[in-house]
Amino acid sequence: MSREGTTGRRRSARRIVVTGMGAVTVVGDSPSRFYESLLAGRSGITRWKRADRMSGCASRIGGDLSDFDLAGHLRGLGFPGGEDLGKRCLTVMRAAPRVTKLVAAAALQAHADANSLRGVPPERTAHVLAGHNLNAGYVVENALVFHRDEPDYIEPLFGLLCLDTDVLSTTSELLDLRGPSFTVGGACASGNLAVLAALDLLRAGRADAAVVSGAPIELEPVSLHGWSLIEAITTRSFNDDPARASRPFDARREGFVPSEGAGALILETLEGASGRGARIHGEILGGSATSDASHLTRPDREGQIRAMREAMDDAGIEAAEVDYVNAHATSTPMGDAVEVAAIEAALGPRARRIPVNATKSMIGHCLSAAGVLEIIATLLQTVHGRIHPTINLDHPDPELDLDFVAEGPRAASIGVAISNSFGFGGLNSSVVVGRFRE
Repeated sequence: MSREGTTGRRRSARRIVVTGMGAVTVVGDSPSRFYESLLAGRSGITRWKRADRMSGCASRIGGDLSDFDLAGHLRGLGFPGGEDLGKRCLTVMRAAPRVTKLVAAAALQAHADANSLRGVPPERTAHVLAGHNLNAGYVVENALVFHRDEPDYIEPLFGLLCLDTDVLSTTSELLDLRGPSFTVGGACASGNLAVLAALDLLRAGRADAAVVSGAPIELEPVSLHGWSLIEAITTRSFNDDPARASRPFDARREGFVPSEGAGALILETLEGASGRGARIHGEILGGSATSDASHLTRPDREGQIRAMREAMDDAGIEAAEVDYVNAHATSTPMGDAVEVAAIEAALGPRARRIPVNATKSMIGHCLSAAGVLEIIATLLQTVHGRIHPTINLDHPDPELDLDFVAEGPRAASIGVAISNSFGFGGLNSSVVVGRFRE
């Protein structure tokens, strides 16, 4: 592969940059508030706010956005994209499920941040949504109505809302996105996979810009209880102290903490972004996705190593150029250990000299939205030169010996970073992010 000096910028592909970001999380409802909380080491994990909804479920804690108020959110941010668009958003989504509202809120922020993609034809703007089974709570509630011998009382739009495309299409309608539009489902890897799909669209010239939105799966008792039965989520030790429950790399980690949140990115070709004078947050240098082809829940070190190595190769960079890793780091005993071993193998001796942190230690695991939110966290750390801590690392696992930034935020110059996302079913993905250079 040809290289350009030591910058690792590909000659053979169109350069893809990030011109917009949006985030709604349990620690902040905009990228700036999100980043401020991450630097402060602030956890957003609580007891479930509607305990009655979780009756019979083993899960007691999580990142809960069940009280999200779209109207209040838009007023608080000053109606991103303009008051007329904000009011139209409220009208279109008056009866929409919560997931649709969260995604639209993040996408509106990103769109406004990118100056509403002014100058980019709607027909040349794509939309890729990360996620699947998004309206799970809505499906469960309607199934209960149907099985109570009241089939005529299920929601009239059930046949549409059970397919996830309502979440995709509502945002496309609001922002007038008329290019290629589709969903990408890959469990917890969905966010990164959606970014890679958008990257391919832009490199291939099928679009000039793309909105990548990361949607949460609506948390409801059936899925949560299922995850508890396979011991994927934490249910035992921290129910009375939820903020301490998500503890990646710690010896007392028990499982991931499920959470809600949504993120959105605007990706553009460098040529298009420069031509319209857009502000550039960073560059998507490359990425890769691999499959373990082995086991539904047991992660595979080799698959994760391949994802990182192939991502670096696609980006045209060497392991020696990586300055930081945003780890998948779910807080599961096996998952964290396998990822650490994979990072060590992929980056070689340099692995122990670079910071590796876990955004999930504060926001929990946002499932199909996690990859998008963690790329946003990676970009913010790259732009501002300060890395957020991994919190709750009170009893370091002696088998895991990378630099997990446990002591607090740290100043750092990040030129190139890797963001990992690994999903159930052995779905591995890594995205390489770079500080923008002319």
